Amino acid sequence: MAKRKVRVMNKTTLLIMGEGEHDKAFLKHMRGVYYNRSSGVKITLDFSSGGSPHDIIKDTVKKSKHTDYDKRFILMDEDIAIKQQDYDIAHKESIVILQSAPVCLEGMLLTILGEYTASISTAQKCKSLLHPKLSGNPIEPKSYYPLFEKQVLDDTNHTTIQELRKLLGG
Repeated sequence: MAKRKVRVMNKTTLLIMGEGEHDKAFLKHMRGVYYNRSSGVKITLDFSSGGSPHDIIKDTVKKSKHTDYDKRFILMDEDIAIKQQDYDIAHKESIVILQSAPVCLEGMLLTILGEYTASISTAQKCKSLLHPKLSGNPIEPKSYYPLFEKQVLDDTNHTTIQELRKLLGG
């Protein structure tokens, strides 16, 4: 009986945390658009239950404590300023913070659509404008399609989306 050769690939492991369920759903949507299983990268998406930037960073540290991720990222809204001590904790823990700007995830997505204005200054206003445009519940990844199909994501020059595209394989 011939022995089968088993090829072991060392995959790069990434953790990308969203601030909340909507962030995770959008990240899952993007992963569905860009991720290639044979890329040599294993991507874990999770979310925190919101709160302050300090809480989200601490939650990310806690959730990733027992898994040796090569890189860790947090997609975090900019509506609450991140204190220097929290940046320091993130840096010490090798966590990269990507900011959803302006204001929040929904503000960033409205910007991509060309529909964000300075008068939309709160996360709640951004959510109330974006969510009715989605094709379903904002906690479902499929809801972000077709509004944020690959061509729309490819065409944006928003730096956070560009970074996410690179991380997710695009």
